[in-house]
Formats: sequence, structure tokens, C-alpha cells
Amino acid sequence: MRILAVIYFVLFCCVVHSQQTIGDDVFDFGKIGSSSKRYIDLTIGNPKPAKIYILRVEHSPEVTYRLTSDLIAPDSSVHLRLQVNPKRAGAFNFVVKLHLSDQTDAPVVYHLKGTLTEEPDGGNYLTQCPDFNSTPVSSNKTSELEIITIDKETKERLSKTVVSIIHNGQPSGTWITGRLGMFREKLPPGFFYFIVSKDGYLTKEAGVYVGPEISEITIPLSKDPKYAVPVPEPEVIDIAEELPKQEARKKLDQQMVSEKIDTVAAKVIPELASIPTDNFDTDYFKDINVVFVLDISSSMKMGEKMELMKYSLNQLAVKLRPQDKMGLVTYANTAEVFQSPTSGNHKEELQQSISSLKPLGMTAGGKGIKLGYREVMKNYDPKKANMVIVITDGAFNKDSEDYEKTVQKYAKDGIIFSVVGIQTREKDAILMQQAAEFGHGRFVLIQKLADAHSNLTTEIRIASFRSAIK
Repeated sequence: MRILAVIYFVLFCCVVHSQQTIGDDVFDFGKIGSSSKRYIDLTIGNPKPAKIYILRVEHSPEVTYRLTSDLIAPDSSVHLRLQVNPKRAGAFNFVVKLHLSDQTDAPVVYHLKGTLTEEPDGGNYLTQCPDFNSTPVSSNKTSELEIITIDKETKERLSKTVVSIIHNGQPSGTWITGRLGMFREKLPPGFFYFIVSKDGYLTKEAGVYVGPEISEITIPLSKDPKYAVPVPEPEVIDIAEELPKQEARKKLDQQMVSEKIDTVAAKVIPELASIPTDNFDTDYFKDINVVFVLDISSSMKMGEKMELMKYSLNQLAVKLRPQDKMGLVTYANTAEVFQSPTSGNHKEELQQSISSLKPLGMTAGGKGIKLGYREVMKNYDPKKANMVIVITDGAFNKDSEDYEKTVQKYAKDGIIFSVVGIQTREKDAILMQQAAEFGHGRFVLIQKLADAHSNLTTEIRIASFRSAIK
């Protein structure tokens, strides 16, 4: 069974079978065995100016699901994964009802049908819906995907489109489409970001879970209304080309700083705005001593949250100087030192640790914060920019009632405490802002990959800037 993934940011669009059309509410799994992959991924977008909440998901007992978030921000999207678990062989037809805050009259209804060809084996029968960051059972096979770029209105394929791919927090390559507006690439199962740009069009970032059952991804681009009538393009190559690593990195940086891409802009102090973003000169910035306290609880499994965290950390790691120190503390059921403070001339070691982060367990935020301060004190120097930065998707839930005292205690020694929110709910963002104020730091919001590209690095630049007023 081959599935096509079409990335559209409209209210309801999804990954569907090749013989179906976008917007169908019936999904036919066809004939499947007890060990077959039995889930589909739906992308639910919100083009409206107001937030949309997923109030509840009604489903048959033989259906399990996962959501990346129950809040859909304006001009954003979330992912819904539905897995069928028929209890007996034969035809099945399950119903899922999606209740949305802007759909008060009736829910959105999906029908999941197909035929289970054999009785399920109770010993090996997976009933839990796989999360978005794990590799599902029997799904570790590399897939060859056809990535196509088209004009959203005309549906015509677009040549000379720049497509950058991000996976596990790292760039995986950049391609320029040829005359056919597409290229082919083998990708392992997992969550991928596609950053797509072309002159005359709005830059788009789109995330999608890629599995071996997906054969094609189509990415539509919207015309930039401010763009003047383009001059005729020169003749383009017939076959797409992959850019060399250094050129690909430069092109990705250009895509990320495009004013045409939606992003949550980080606040920058006026004196800092005139200094190029790649300038970490000691004349302007103090030596950095930072320990990140990373939330790896189960909620971080949802969708692209881990990808956003890893990518933002990697963006900082590549900019660190030899005299800078960066450490990682993780917390879930408990807290531990994941990477002891490491100098900036060991970037590969830092990036390997970042890539190996995996979500699990409950949330022990208070323990993580205390451990983070212990680690940062190992290299404490009043002349340095000493920082503890929490990265989380929510409030500090477990064992965190006394973290305020810890933050305030170390703030007296000039240790800055900031909080980075990954796709954070509004009510949690308020608590994060309050927590950052205790430590004379800031709250940094990361909703999309464009935010992850620069917002964390900007926070470090603000905290270490020699002329900054704390």
C-alpha cells in the first residue's frame, strides 16, 4: 500500500491513498495482515486568524490515536495519527469524530475501512499507536520519495525551487528542482521538515512524518502578492541537482531569514541589531557558560517538538567559540546530566549528544533546574555570561514547587535564567514568562523551524552582549 503525502495548510488536509482526493473523509486501508502498518497521518491546518482547539476525539475502541497538539495556532497545523486495531479477521469500518472549537454544529467525521486478512496474533499484535518520533514496528526500511513542488493555484510544477530537508535537528541536504519540478531522495522513517522557496513565492516550511508506505510528497507554494511581474526565467536543467554541503548550508540560511516566512520574531535590543548575526566577537560578547535543562517527558514526543529543540540547540552549537561552555541536563521521571559542560571547540561531540536525545517519562522540572544550576556553577565566573535555560513544551509539572527559590537564589550571583517554550500553550507561556522574570531572563517562544533557526541564538546573544542592560 503506497501513500501520497500532500502538504497543504488548509483546514483539513491529509495523507491519503493515491486513488483518493484531498478532503475525502473515507480512508480505505485495503487488505492488511495482523503485522501490517495500520495507521494514517492527517494534517489539520488553521488558516483563520483565531486559534482553534481540538475539544475531543471520539473513536471506536478498536482505534487508537495521537495528536501533536490540541491547539492549532493561526496559519499553523497539527498532526493526527489514527491506527486501526481490528480484533478479528474480516471487513472493518471504524468511525472517528473530531470536535473542533470552530465547528460547533457537527464534528468532522472520518471513516476508516478495510479488511483484516488473518486473525490477529495476540502475542505480537501492536495496539498502541506509534508516536511521531519513534520508528514503528516493521517500518525501518528506507523509502525513495518523489518530492514535487507546485503552484498552489495552477497546480503546475515549479522548476528552480530550492528545497532544504531537516531531520533529527540537522540539515539533510538542499536540492534545486529541474524542469519537472521534482527530485527523488531515499529517506529513513521519521519526522522531516521541508523548507521550500522560489522567487515570486512565499517561503514555506512544512513538517511530515515519512514512513516506508509514503512514495510521494507534493508541496504547493503560494505566490507572493508583493512580488513584481517576474522576467522570463532562463532555461533550466531537466534533472534536479543536490547542492554541495557548504552551498546548501548558505542557501538554508537564506531561506530561514526570509521575511516572507512566518515566524515568531525574537526581541532584539537596539545596540545588538546592528551587529551581524554570525558575529560572536569577544569585543561585543562575553564568554558563554550555559547549561540547558531539557524537557524530554512524553509530551515532547508529539510531532515536531523534539525536532525543534534539537535544531535550535544545533544552531547554537555551531556558533560557540572555543572558550564557551555548553552543557545539557535532561529531565523526565528524574533529572540527569546528559552532557557535561563542553567547550565550543568540540562541536561534533555536542551535536552527537543533541542528536541522541529521546523523549520518555513524566516531568520532573524542579529537579532538572536544580541540577542545571549545579552544572553551571562548575564553570562559574562573574565575568562570563552564566546562564541556565530551560527548554520545554509546558509548565514545570512535577517536583517543581520550589524552583522559584532556586532561581532567585542564583540570580543574586548574576546567573540568568531563561525559558524556551516549544509550541507552548498560552496558559503555560504565562507561567514561563513569570519564571524567566525571577532569573532576570526572558521567555523565548519557538513555534516553527524558522523560530528554531534564530530565536535561541538571539537569546544567547542578548544575555552575553557586553552593553546589554540586565
